[in-house]
Amino acid sequence: MGAEITNFMAFALEQAFFSIGVSRPNPAVGAVVVKEGFVVGKGRTQCPGSAHAEVMALRDAGELAHGASIFVTLEPCCHYGRTPPCTKAIIEAGIKKVFFAHSDPNPVVHGKSRAILEAAGIEVHEGLDACVSACVEGFSNGDSSTECRLLELQNLYVDGRESREAEGREVFAGVERFFEAYDYFVRCKRTFVELKSAVSQDGFMGCTDASGKHLPLKITAPVANAWNHELRAMSDAVLVGAGTLLADNPSLDVRFAEGNNPVKVVWAGHHEFTAGELANLKVFCSKKSKVLVYSCVAQPNIKDGVIFSTNSFAENWRAMLDDLTARGMHRLMVEPGAKLARELFNAESSENSQPLWNRLDLWRSTDPSVDISLERLIENGTVKAGIEYPELPAGLVAKESAVAGPDVLTVYYS
Repeated sequence: MGAEITNFMAFALEQAFFSIGVSRPNPAVGAVVVKEGFVVGKGRTQCPGSAHAEVMALRDAGELAHGASIFVTLEPCCHYGRTPPCTKAIIEAGIKKVFFAHSDPNPVVHGKSRAILEAAGIEVHEGLDACVSACVEGFSNGDSSTECRLLELQNLYVDGRESREAEGREVFAGVERFFEAYDYFVRCKRTFVELKSAVSQDGFMGCTDASGKHLPLKITAPVANAWNHELRAMSDAVLVGAGTLLADNPSLDVRFAEGNNPVKVVWAGHHEFTAGELANLKVFCSKKSKVLVYSCVAQPNIKDGVIFSTNSFAENWRAMLDDLTARGMHRLMVEPGAKLARELFNAESSENSQPLWNRLDLWRSTDPSVDISLERLIENGTVKAGIEYPELPAGLVAKESAVAGPDVLTVYYS
């Protein structure tokens, strides 16, 4: 969120980002209390059994909450669980107006909170209406912006935000995107899988030397790279295959964004990690985040690996998702190499089985210098060969697109 607040719901969404990885398996929610145009309290959902975002924001506001408005990213809970209902806390605090952006798909909450709050004499706004109403009075398009996490690309969809409605629609789209994985988790009792890949304009995702060793290649520009880190921050976990881990040695941390460092997940496949490899790989050396390893072979050098008992990739992948779901993971971000992407695209799936992945964010660079580096078969005496991105599944249709500098994002759903 920038220094200047242009939309209170966007500010609430900013709070929600810092709840990811803390609130699990509960949804990550943010809330702000506003009185006479000023934010007097803010909060985010704490660990299970502790206070929800609304209660944290009300505590922060104290007596100033009386007669104020509260802006919440998700419909307030209205039932007794590990904590009392947030609707009860809102009513007792003397809140005058409630604005929530997204309806909770949980059937014990869905559609019930509004009636409870209105019965207590509180004015309630929800969805797009709440996001439009959240625009700060006197907001001028000018040079200010609602830097509302992952809305950088939404800004690219809209050439100008000349009205409160356009501003509110942009924030509403960001909230819907934020809760996409939570909605799926509640409806399907399954972790939402989001793939992210980057290719050159000729369809290469990397290059190797004559021996097959991967060579460094930067495909996307800074804006797309920052978007990638925002997605990591929005994810409960991030996964790479053994090939990518050994070739690139990524840390998988969030560096170009603020917020959650996701749990690291390694898809080992049939590779047995040696003690030497583990000592040099950044994800295993870091003490910032836990590492989960899923393998088709025994891993004597890894203490807490999960070993599969079948040879079917699809069955193993679904077994992994079963485990991640049991851990309360809403969104798994996957950054696949060519082999893992090919397995995910080619694995057979029956009509009755759940998909192996849900969303694909495919970045394509239009920077000619990227392709020139791949087209050179000999450079400084080194033979190079491009690694082609696997063919997408037949019938896959693009649902969204955006442009960020020289890079084009296309979004597909399985």
